[in-house]
Amino acid sequence: MSDVVLVGLPGAGKSSVGRLLAAATGRRFLDLDDEFERVHRVSAAGFIEAHGEPAFRAAEAAVTRAAASLHDTVISTGGGSVIDPISRWMLWHSGPVIWLDAPDHVLGARLAGHHIPRPLAKDDEQLATRRGERTAFYRAADLTISGDMDARRAADVALDWLRANDHNAPAARRLFDTTVRRDHPMGPPTARIVLGDHLSPESLAHLVADYSTGVPVVVVDQNVMVAQPHVVGAFPAGRRLLIDAGETNKRLASAEAMLEFAAECRAERGDAWVAIGGGTTGDLVGTAAALYMRGAPLIQVPTTWLAMADAAIGGKVAVDLSAAKNTAGAFWPPVAVVGDVATLSTLSRARLLDGMGESLKCGIIGDPWLWELVKTSGNAALADGPDADLAARYAMVERAALLKLGIVDRDPFENGERRTLNLGHTIGHALEIESRYALPHGQAVVLGTRAVAHMAVARGADPDLAAEIDDVVAGLGFATHRAFDPAVVTRALSGDKKVRAGRLRWILPEAIGRVAEVDDVTEAEITAALEHIRVA
Repeated sequence: MSDVVLVGLPGAGKSSVGRLLAAATGRRFLDLDDEFERVHRVSAAGFIEAHGEPAFRAAEAAVTRAAASLHDTVISTGGGSVIDPISRWMLWHSGPVIWLDAPDHVLGARLAGHHIPRPLAKDDEQLATRRGERTAFYRAADLTISGDMDARRAADVALDWLRANDHNAPAARRLFDTTVRRDHPMGPPTARIVLGDHLSPESLAHLVADYSTGVPVVVVDQNVMVAQPHVVGAFPAGRRLLIDAGETNKRLASAEAMLEFAAECRAERGDAWVAIGGGTTGDLVGTAAALYMRGAPLIQVPTTWLAMADAAIGGKVAVDLSAAKNTAGAFWPPVAVVGDVATLSTLSRARLLDGMGESLKCGIIGDPWLWELVKTSGNAALADGPDADLAARYAMVERAALLKLGIVDRDPFENGERRTLNLGHTIGHALEIESRYALPHGQAVVLGTRAVAHMAVARGADPDLAAEIDDVVAGLGFATHRAFDPAVVTRALSGDKKVRAGRLRWILPEAIGRVAEVDDVTEAEITAALEHIRVA
């Protein structure tokens, strides 16, 4: 038998329901709070008081990952066990997941009468905060049992569902499911973001019913059509258009061809545009969708690491002009983004590296946990076949996406903080232009990051920071130097869209997890930074 995993906020009844389920199904029962106390010889509350929440989360993750390797067990998870994406990957792949939920006032009343202290859920306000932090993970459960019902009734509902589903973990695993604010006066006020593993065609096709009033315009990278036909086949074929989605084709002429296709099909304003492919596909289709009848719903179905972690999120869509990348476009947020990390298994190591570049960039910008994961598990996440660490790969995608979602929520139109996402991009984009887009985007960003790290050190940043970045990118297999024409790169920099009043804004790393924006970089500094990464 597979495991059965119970998740939910403190007070949801996971232990009580878990014991009943274990007895009814012949499984053993494991309460992760009790297991934590057995391993560490102190309660969760005592550990938090002595060491703080971050240390507790790390220790909790270790206990959770060990439990996820068990079999024939009903696992009652700690309230925050699902926060760690690797723990969640392991739990969700060990068996069906059931979310026990109840209104916050019910949970609060239960906790008030409980003898075990809950230092992270002391009152209704803290419960509401925890709910906000964790709902995106809980919503990815296979079954939700909600309401103010007693343990026996909740166990009966769970048993009926388990019997109907043969007690097995569904093959399609949602791992992250959230609704975010969609900052645009046209279209719905919110958008849905889903990440998962081996998502079912049915779950993808459901998007059309939710977000398209009629037959969608489905635009597919022809490489994805060959490698992932089941993903493409989940959507109606009546208005399907295959494209060559390389960067050299990300031009207004290509967008115009899409618009003509949609018009010939008599697509209406409410018919969604579905972009299936990598970042260039999403950009190109998003630009066309933003223009069609002044705005048609956009659904992003990213199939590359780069697109899942970055390009499909945030609503910036654009095409390239001759002298500058992503210069003709719009803010047109998607109504839904659905990424299936199983599609990454068909990518070459070079394409995986392209996405890894964005994930390590996000670690430097604002997620030290992600940076440490890249350092320790980056090569395993890039590996192929049985050597691949798929949990780490998924975690790197999710954490990068989460960082971008948070930044976009706080600064949707790039008036401030969102500009930090451009770390490494200023020089990176110029290198792409100089190479006529032969240099992949993620690898260009890594070179650009090395260059600005050198610039930051010259301005007084800790030289160990630049050395650490160099060691990590070299260890992952990124090229640390490249032959290029400095004059062409410098000319491309002058056309960058971040120029204001003739001054170019730069994002410089100060420490892992912290960057700064400056606009006083001199020509001499730029020359030195380019020389740092150039092969003479």
